[in-house]
Amino acid sequence: MTRPFLYVDDSMKTDPNKASYRTSLINTASSRLSPNVDLSVPMAWGAWYGYFYCNDGTQLTFNANNNTAFWCPSERVYYTGDIYSKSWYTYRHGQVIGYLSDLAYGYWLTGNATMGDTALAILLQYSSFYPALPYRDINERAGGSGGKILSQTLDESNHMPDIASSYDMLYNRMTDAQRTMVEHNLLRAMAATIKRNNAGKSNWQTWHNAALAAVGYVVNDPSLVEYAITGPTSGFTYQLQTSVSDDGFWWENSIAYHFYTLQAMQWLLYVCSRQGRDLTIITAPREDGRGTKTIEDMYIFPIALATPLNSGWGYPALNDDHSEGISISGQKYLYIFANWQWGANGRTPSGKEYNRLAYAWVMSLSGGGVDNQQQLMWSLSSSSSPSLNTTSSIISFTPTSVHLPAAGLTIMTGNNRTRDWVLLKHGPHGGYHGHYDKLELLFAHDGVSILADYGTVEYTQPLHYNYFKRTLSHNSLIVDGVTQQEASGANEFFETSMIHNMMVTSVNSTDLIPGVSGKRSIILLPNMDGSGRTFLIDLLEAINRNSSRSHDYYCVYHSSGTFQTVQGLNFQSNYSIPEKNVDPQWSYFQNPSLATVPANSQDIVRYSWTVPRLTVQDGFETLAGWSPSYSNSFQLDDTNVKEGKYSVRWADHPSSSQFVKNNIQHDWSDASRLTFWIYNRFNNSALITIVLYSENATSTGIDYFSYRITLNWLNWRYFNLTKSQFSAARSPVGWNKIDSITWSAAWSTTPNPTSSLNIDAFHVWRADGTLLPDVSTGGGLEVVADRNGPERSIIAAQAPNQPATSYHPVAVTKITSHDSIFAHLLISPPLDDDAIINFESNYSSPGVSSFTIDYGGNFTEISLLRDISDTSFSTVKGVRKIVSSSSDHALVMHVSGYSLPFLSPLSLDDRNVGLAPSSPIILISGEIFSFQHSFTSCSLDATVYMMPSSSSAVVLCRFDVSSSPSSSIFMANGTFDGEILPSSSITMTFSSPPAGGRSYVSLSYSLPSDDGIIHQVSLYIASSSSVSSSTPSSSASSSSTSSSSLTNTT
Repeated sequence: MTRPFLYVDDSMKTDPNKASYRTSLINTASSRLSPNVDLSVPMAWGAWYGYFYCNDGTQLTFNANNNTAFWCPSERVYYTGDIYSKSWYTYRHGQVIGYLSDLAYGYWLTGNATMGDTALAILLQYSSFYPALPYRDINERAGGSGGKILSQTLDESNHMPDIASSYDMLYNRMTDAQRTMVEHNLLRAMAATIKRNNAGKSNWQTWHNAALAAVGYVVNDPSLVEYAITGPTSGFTYQLQTSVSDDGFWWENSIAYHFYTLQAMQWLLYVCSRQGRDLTIITAPREDGRGTKTIEDMYIFPIALATPLNSGWGYPALNDDHSEGISISGQKYLYIFANWQWGANGRTPSGKEYNRLAYAWVMSLSGGGVDNQQQLMWSLSSSSSPSLNTTSSIISFTPTSVHLPAAGLTIMTGNNRTRDWVLLKHGPHGGYHGHYDKLELLFAHDGVSILADYGTVEYTQPLHYNYFKRTLSHNSLIVDGVTQQEASGANEFFETSMIHNMMVTSVNSTDLIPGVSGKRSIILLPNMDGSGRTFLIDLLEAINRNSSRSHDYYCVYHSSGTFQTVQGLNFQSNYSIPEKNVDPQWSYFQNPSLATVPANSQDIVRYSWTVPRLTVQDGFETLAGWSPSYSNSFQLDDTNVKEGKYSVRWADHPSSSQFVKNNIQHDWSDASRLTFWIYNRFNNSALITIVLYSENATSTGIDYFSYRITLNWLNWRYFNLTKSQFSAARSPVGWNKIDSITWSAAWSTTPNPTSSLNIDAFHVWRADGTLLPDVSTGGGLEVVADRNGPERSIIAAQAPNQPATSYHPVAVTKITSHDSIFAHLLISPPLDDDAIINFESNYSSPGVSSFTIDYGGNFTEISLLRDISDTSFSTVKGVRKIVSSSSDHALVMHVSGYSLPFLSPLSLDDRNVGLAPSSPIILISGEIFSFQHSFTSCSLDATVYMMPSSSSAVVLCRFDVSSSPSSSIFMANGTFDGEILPSSSITMTFSSPPAGGRSYVSLSYSLPSDDGIIHQVSLYIASSSSVSSSTPSSSASSSSTSSSSLTNTT
C-alpha cells in the first residue's frame, strides 16, 4: 500500500533554489550511518532539561557516550548525581529523534534503503515501549503536564513535527503491521499524552496544537486537527484572540518566547496549508475595538522592536529572554515564509506597504538560500531574494520610533535607529515569564548596548527567581528595597518629530508597592554638542499616596565596562548592604561601596562606565563576545594550547555548526595577514570556513570574505593567510568594514559529526609586522547627577551577567523622602574627565519640570509642561526647549503633539524665564520673533506666553500686529495644522501684565479634536505698550477677568 506524501512532494526534489540544502541534507543523513554515530534509542524517561546546568547557569557538556559524569566548562569540574543523569536522557532523546529526521529526509530524497531502514528502526523502537511508560512531570509525579519519555508535554510536542514528518516520508516503506504499530503505539499515544494537558493561554498549547495537527493529518484523524485549530480554550483561533496582543506581541512579552511560539504556529500553518486549509485568513477582534488582528501581526511586531546591536539587527533581553543576542537574521526560516505569503510578490501580498517593505528588508539582512527543513518542504518560489523591484526600497526602510501600547513598549530612535535606540517598558507583566521591572530604561548607541537588561539564567537556578526576575537586575525604580509587585502602565506623552533635535516621551506605572506608583520621562538629545555624543535627560519619579509616610527610593543603572568616579564622589569600600535583609536580590551584588551626597550641595557629581577597546586579537583566554558561549560543543580547553592558558575546543559540528564574534575592531584596512593555529583530532577531510562579513546595504543577500579549510591532518597546524587568499562573495564593502568573524562547519557543506578541533592564537597583522591595534568602541556611559537634588547615597557594586560567570558594574542611587524625583543626565560616550558640565533641575513652578545643561559654551533649558489639574500623575502635556550660546542666539520650541517653533535673536541678559502667578504659563521675553515654516511673519517688541492646553494640541497662528496694540491689533489669518480657521471664531482679550510691567493679548480658539471633544487652546502675545490696568486672572487658562474683549472683524 502506497500513498502520496502529506508533508512533502517530489517537485521539491528538483527546485533549483533548494539544491544546496538538499545536498546538505543528504550528506548529513549519510554521516548518521557512520560507525561512530550511536543510533540506539534510550529506553528511559528524561528529566527536565533545566536540571542539566552548572550552579552559575552554564549548561553542562552533553556527551552521548557518558551519562554518569558531566563537565561544567565554566567551573571546570564534573557534576554527578541522579538528577543530572536523568536529564541527560532528555538531551539524548532529542539527539536520536534528530537522527531519525535526518535519515528520513535522506531516504525521501535518495531512496537509499539503508537510510530508510535505519530511520524505521528508530520509529519502531520508540513504538515498542512508549505506551507502557507512566506519566511523569518535572517533579517525577503523575501530573497532567508530564510526558512519558520526557518530563513535559511541551517537550514531547517539540519533537512531534520531526516524528510525524518522518513517519510520512517512511510510510511507503513500511508494512501494514509496522504502520499500525507506529500509528497506535507512538503517534496516537503521544497525541493522547499531549491532549490530556490543555495548557490554555500559553506557549505550551501552541506547540500542543502543532503536534496534534501533525498527528491528525498523518493518521487521518480530523478531530485532532479540528481541536488544534478551533479548540474553544486551546486552539489556534483561541490563541490568536487571547494570547496575541493588538500590537502582535506574544502575551508573555519575551522576544524569545515570541519566536518560539511563532515557530509552532508556523508549523501549524504549514501542515494545514498542505491539506488546503489556510489559517492566515483567520481573524480575531482587537481588544481596543479597532479592527481585527491576524497571524501576520506576529511577524511584523519583531521588526518594529529590532535594534542594531553588535553590528547586526537584534533584540534586547525582555522578561525571560536569556540574554541579548537573538538576531532577526537568525529567524530567516520564519521570514522566508512571511515574504512568500505576504511579500510584494507573495501568494497574498499584504495590504500594507510597510509590511511588504519590512519583509524584504529582513530578507536582505539574512541572505538567501534554504537552510531549514521546513523551507525545503514548502513550495516556495524565489524565496532566496527579496520580492521588490529595486534595492533602494529596501535601503530606505528602517524601523522607526514607535509606541506599542498593548505591548507596553515605547521606542525612540532619533533620526537614525542605527545611532540611537531608547526603550521604556511599561506594559503588561507577562505571566510566569514576566519580570518585575516596570519603568525600565534600555539604551543603545552606535550599535552598542549601553543600558542593558541581562535577561535570566535557567529556571532551576536560584539566581533566576532571587535576582534576575527581580527589580534590582533592571534599570528601574525600587521602593523600600523590595521587588516591585506586578504592575502595568501607559504612555502619556510621545513626541517623535525631532523638531530642533529633540525627542520626548513620558510613561507611568500602576502601584509598584501598595500606594506608590511611578513615572519616567526621557528627553533624547542626539549629537547635542556636535561630537556624535547622545545626551539623555532621565526623570524618574515616585508618586506616594501614603499621606505623610516616607519611603526609600532607588534608581538603578546597569552598564558594562569599568566603573569610575569622575567628579564629586568619594566611595568607601567594604560596604555591607542592609537591604539584603529585606530582599534576597541585594545579596548577589559583589564588592559594594558607598558614597553620599548632601542635599543641595551644589557639587557636580559625575560617574561613568568606560568600555574596553575593540580588538580582533584572540588568544581564547575567555569566550566573552562569542556566540554561543559555553555551549556543549564550544568551550575553553587547557589540554591543547598554543598561547596563554586556554584554547577553544569545537566539537559536535552538526549540533553547533558555527560560532560568531561581532564585537570586534571593524577597520582592517591596514591588515596584511591573519594567523592562527588549529589542532585537529580526526583526519576526515571535513570542511570548515572562516567568514568575515562585510555587509553592503546596496546589495541583496549577504556580503562577505571567506577562506575554506580542509581538515586533512592530525595535531597542530599553523595558518598564515594573506588577505588576497580570501574569496569575496557578492559585494562586500571592503576590508575597512569587517562586521564579524564566523567559524562555520556548514558553509555550503554538511557538518561532519566526527570533527573535533581546537583553535588558538588568532591574530591580525599589519605589513610592518605589528598587530592591528585596538580601537575605541565609542561606547560607555557617563551619568551627571542633578546639582539641586536631595540628600542621597550611591551604591557601586558588581552585578551578575548571564550566565553568572562574570560581572558588570551597577550604580544605585538612594533617596529617602515622601515622594522622590531622580534627575540624571546620561551621556554616551562619556565626556573627557576634565570637561566642564553642569546639570540642574527646577520644580518650583507649578506644572513645570525644568532642566538646564551648561556645557561647551551652550546653555540649554528644557521644560516638561504638565497638566496640574491631574493631581495623581501630573501628566506631561508638552515640552519647551531654549538653546543659548555665546553668539546670543536662542531657539525656542513648544511641542504638545503639534509644534510651535520660533527663531529669535535673544540676548542672554534679556531672557526672563518665569511663570504668571499660579498658572502653567511659560514666559519668555525677547525682541523680534518670526515664525518658521511658511507663516506670514509678525514683528513686535513682545513677550510670548505659551500655555499647554488640556489637549495635545497648540494653535499655529499667523498674524500682523502694529506697534500700538491698543488701537490696531487685528488677526489677519488663523491657522491650525494647515487649515484656515474662521476669523470670527478667534477672540482677543486684553489683560494687564503680571509683575514686570508688560501687557498681553490672549487669542483663543475652540478646537474640535480627532476624538470629537472640543478643546480650548490659547496663544498669548504681550506688548511693551500698556493696554489696561485691570488685574489678570489668577488662572491664566481663563481671561474672564480681563478689562475688555473684542472679536476680530477683519
